[in-house]
Amino acid sequence: MLFAIDIGNTNIVCGLFQGAEILTVWRISSDTRRSADEHWALLRSLSAADGLDLPGQVHAAIIGSVSPVLTTALAEMCQRRLRCPPIIAHVGLDLGLEVRVKEPGRVGIDRLLNAVAAQARLGAPCIALDLGTATKFDVVDAGGAFIGGAIAPGLLTAAEALTRGAALLPRIELTPPPSPIGHDTTTAMQSGILLGYVGLIEGLLARIQAALPALPGQPPAPVIATGGLAGLILPHTDRIPHHDPALTLHGLRIVHERNR
Repeated sequence: MLFAIDIGNTNIVCGLFQGAEILTVWRISSDTRRSADEHWALLRSLSAADGLDLPGQVHAAIIGSVSPVLTTALAEMCQRRLRCPPIIAHVGLDLGLEVRVKEPGRVGIDRLLNAVAAQARLGAPCIALDLGTATKFDVVDAGGAFIGGAIAPGLLTAAEALTRGAALLPRIELTPPPSPIGHDTTTAMQSGILLGYVGLIEGLLARIQAALPALPGQPPAPVIATGGLAGLILPHTDRIPHHDPALTLHGLRIVHERNR
């Protein structure tokens, strides 16, 4: 089995693959103070709860990360506990797509992994939309090249900044308001934050699709969403027809297959 680890700013998401099939997914918080042994204790407990023998069944590992500190800890864990020196995903590997931006080495590997998995599922052109700590639009053109995209603050990131910067605005539950016209502070904030982010996403998608020429006779580039906050956004838009919570993990699996 392949053990794939997606290290983000907020969460570490781990997936166990048998071929192309993902058997289970575990999510733990991204805590840079946690040691390799502490990560192992958490993951061993989760695997035991699922009836899996984590060290005995794993034959390979791959890590995609935006945190150098956590990369070191998880790589050590794989080396010592799984006895699998992990592949560390980076732009220099065979990704199966050209990275056609000004500074390829500065593109977050999570964005490239999402683009790899989106193209494998939807073909080219396509757009991967990652709704997490940041809201990221990652674009593959008709020729199968990653050409960039857009990055906005994530929904919760923006909500926290608003309440932190305005003394009289309270923390609220991000649930849909009964109307886009808020009749009190709470519903006005719910409209502005939640529905406002739907508007941001739909507006940027429309602009990106307009700037990304489709193949002759084809509809605009399809969109697939992933990320921990997708469940808050997707019920309020019909512009995002595809959703895969494990999109980044599938990107890791594909990169591993091309580089093992």
